[in-house]
Amino acid sequence: MNEYTHLTSILSQLKEIMQREDKRHEMDQHLTPSMYNLLQDEIIPMLDNELDYDPTDDMAGEPPMTMDEMYKKAVAEKRIAWS
Repeated sequence: MNEYTHLTSILSQLKEIMQREDKRHEMDQHLTPSMYNLLQDEIIPMLDNELDYDPTDDMAGEPPMTMDEMYKKAVAEKRIAWS
Protein backbone atom coordinates (compact mmCIF):
# COMPACT_ATOMS: atom_id res chain seq x y z
CA MET A 1 0.00 0.00 0.00
CA ASN A 2 1.47 3.36 -0.96
CA GLU A 3 1.50 6.51 1.14
CA TYR A 4 -1.20 8.22 -0.92
CA THR A 5 -3.56 5.37 -0.06
CA HIS A 6 -2.64 5.71 3.62
CA LEU A 7 -3.42 9.42 3.54
CA THR A 8 -6.76 8.78 1.84
CA SER A 9 -7.60 6.27 4.55
CA ILE A 10 -6.60 8.72 7.30
CA LEU A 11 -8.75 11.43 5.74
CA SER A 12 -11.79 9.14 5.68
CA GLN A 13 -11.14 8.22 9.32
CA LEU A 14 -10.95 11.88 10.29
CA LYS A 15 -14.25 12.52 8.54
CA GLU A 16 -15.81 9.59 10.40
CA ILE A 17 -14.52 10.98 13.70
CA MET A 18 -16.12 14.32 12.92
CA GLN A 19 -19.44 12.65 12.05
CA ARG A 20 -19.45 10.72 15.33
CA GLU A 21 -18.51 13.85 17.23
CA ASP A 22 -21.37 15.77 15.58
CA LYS A 23 -23.86 13.19 16.87
CA ARG A 24 -22.75 13.58 20.48
CA HIS A 25 -24.15 16.15 22.84
CA GLU A 26 -21.77 19.07 23.43
CA MET A 27 -21.04 17.93 26.99
CA ASP A 28 -20.28 14.36 25.83
CA GLN A 29 -17.89 15.20 23.00
CA HIS A 30 -14.42 13.68 23.19
CA LEU A 31 -12.58 16.37 21.25
CA THR A 32 -11.86 19.79 22.64
CA PRO A 33 -13.56 22.67 20.80
CA SER A 34 -10.21 23.89 19.50
CA MET A 35 -9.29 20.43 18.12
CA TYR A 36 -12.74 20.09 16.59
CA ASN A 37 -12.43 23.48 14.87
CA LEU A 38 -8.88 22.73 13.73
CA LEU A 39 -9.99 19.48 12.10
CA GLN A 40 -13.12 20.98 10.59
CA ASP A 41 -11.72 24.27 9.35
CA GLU A 42 -8.11 23.51 8.44
CA ILE A 43 -6.85 19.94 8.45
CA ILE A 44 -9.67 18.14 6.63
CA PRO A 45 -10.16 20.83 3.93
CA MET A 46 -6.40 21.03 3.32
CA LEU A 47 -6.06 17.25 2.98
CA ASP A 48 -9.11 17.16 0.71
CA ASN A 49 -7.56 19.84 -1.45
CA GLU A 50 -4.19 18.09 -1.69
CA LEU A 51 -5.59 14.63 -2.35
CA ASP A 52 -8.00 15.90 -5.01
CA TYR A 53 -5.32 17.97 -6.76
CA ASP A 54 -5.69 17.93 -10.53
CA PRO A 55 -2.60 19.19 -12.37
CA THR A 56 -4.57 19.67 -15.59
CA ASP A 57 -6.25 22.70 -13.98
CA ASP A 58 -2.87 24.45 -14.09
CA MET A 59 -2.70 23.90 -17.83
CA ALA A 60 -5.94 25.79 -18.49
CA GLY A 61 -5.70 29.17 -20.10
CA GLU A 62 -3.24 30.57 -22.57
CA PRO A 63 -0.45 28.22 -23.68
CA PRO A 64 3.15 29.30 -23.06
CA MET A 65 4.95 31.39 -25.68
CA THR A 66 7.11 29.69 -28.27
CA MET A 67 10.76 30.70 -28.72
CA ASP A 68 9.86 32.48 -31.96
CA GLU A 69 7.16 34.52 -30.21
CA MET A 70 9.55 35.43 -27.36
CA TYR A 71 12.22 36.52 -29.87
CA LYS A 72 9.79 38.69 -31.83
CA LYS A 73 8.52 40.28 -28.60
CA ALA A 74 12.08 41.01 -27.43
CA VAL A 75 13.01 42.58 -30.79
CA ALA A 76 9.89 44.75 -30.71
CA GLU A 77 10.64 45.88 -27.13
CA LYS A 78 14.25 46.78 -28.09
CA ARG A 79 13.09 48.79 -31.08
CA ILE A 80 10.72 50.76 -28.87
CA ALA A 81 13.44 51.33 -26.26
CA TRP A 82 16.00 52.50 -28.87
CA SER A 83 13.67 54.87 -30.66
